[in-house]
Amino acid sequence: MKVMFVDDDAINNEINQMLFGKLYPQIEVIIKNSVDKAIAYLLDSTTENPNKIFLDVNLPVKNGWDFLVEFKTLNLTGIDLYMLTSALDLLDANVRANHPEVKDFVEKPLYDYKLESILND
Repeated sequence: MKVMFVDDDAINNEINQMLFGKLYPQIEVIIKNSVDKAIAYLLDSTTENPNKIFLDVNLPVKNGWDFLVEFKTLNLTGIDLYMLTSALDLLDANVRANHPEVKDFVEKPLYDYKLESILND
């Protein structure tokens, strides 16, 4: 299994890598700090796509919603998308209604119990 984090927060990225390293060392973790870098990775035919993407809502330049618009055009299958947010915002929840490809909103930081339920889904 492979997961990708699309998040510009270096501290959260480090925490997530340590969490996976400790609890799920067999899972490869890919970190991209921008929408453009994440899309470029997904378009790279020499890499295997992740099974799950954890996508920060609030990214600079292009945000998580911009990622979703571009992601839809790729017509990729077998990738579960989870939106990462520091605070569950009702506005984000309303926007999510337009993006059924988002499986769930997940509050940062990730906790082991939430991560386990996502990875077993």
